[in-house]
Amino acid sequence: MSDTVPAELALDVRTALPEDYAFLLMTHPRPTWEGHPNNGQWCQFWLARHKMFRDFGAGLTNACEKLANGEVDPKGFHDWFMPRASFFLGELDTHHKIEEYHYFPLLAQADLRMGKGVELLEGDHESIHALLAGAYDTIVALDKAITEKPAETPEMVPRMRDDLAALDKGLQHHLDDEEDLIVPLILERSEAGLGIH
Repeated sequence: MSDTVPAELALDVRTALPEDYAFLLMTHPRPTWEGHPNNGQWCQFWLARHKMFRDFGAGLTNACEKLANGEVDPKGFHDWFMPRASFFLGELDTHHKIEEYHYFPLLAQADLRMGKGVELLEGDHESIHALLAGAYDTIVALDKAITEKPAETPEMVPRMRDDLAALDKGLQHHLDDEEDLIVPLILERSEAGLGIH
């Protein structure tokens, strides 16, 4: 995490964004987002991607819970879970890179007050990447257990569930805060005004 972000605002510590970070949220609270004239195609697509990540995280965690409880067959779970987990982790990594290399710099330049918010979000990405790497390692181990060493599957499933639950918790928190920082700025300035497309 960036040294300029206060420790109390780390993803796994903070409970809410201070007002000086989400400085436009009072002007543009969540209930006003849908249907706002500046909620353009990019913003709608970006929010839809976030919804997809939320849905995937919850779905994968729930599937692991069902496997842990013996509600699904390991082979059927494997066939359903592995391609979806691979897609989820890959898309999440790509999404963060696009934000960091393209959109975050635009937002930081658009309003000087956004600079520390962008640093906070980049710190979140570091935390989520660490959780993502841990989940990936567990996915690889679970794949090997199911396909090559079925006897080891029962001990791997709780680890998979816990790793995905940790990733999902951090991700959900980050997505909420990221939206509270960025969407109000888009509504205030418009996508064209920010150079977002």
